[in-house]
Amino acid sequence: MHNQFPRAYRLVTKADFARMKQGKRFTISGLNLVIAPNDCSHARLGLAVSTKYGNAVTRNRLKRCLRNAFRQHDIRFSTMDILAIPTAKLQADDVCESFISTCLDTLAKRLPA
Repeated sequence: MHNQFPRAYRLVTKADFARMKQGKRFTISGLNLVIAPNDCSHARLGLAVSTKYGNAVTRNRLKRCLRNAFRQHDIRFSTMDILAIPTAKLQADDVCESFISTCLDTLAKRLPA
């Protein structure tokens, strides 16, 4: 999974997102992360970025950074689905891949082994 983000690694259906409501929630530096176990052999990522979060350029940059960080950390969350929801507190200037990688590292430490 180099620079691609295939459908198998994404939460795409309405049922996938509805199932995430029963997941465990974490808030790390203005980024809400919902984690739920899955039946796949790999991690999957869902993105829910509201139109209230900046303009289209800002939202797309955030999603691109989230996907890139997820690609680097997908081994840690091998049987998990992750839903990322940025809050208004998350400033667009603060978002970069290193920031999101730090958030995912923090999340990995909080999860039970």
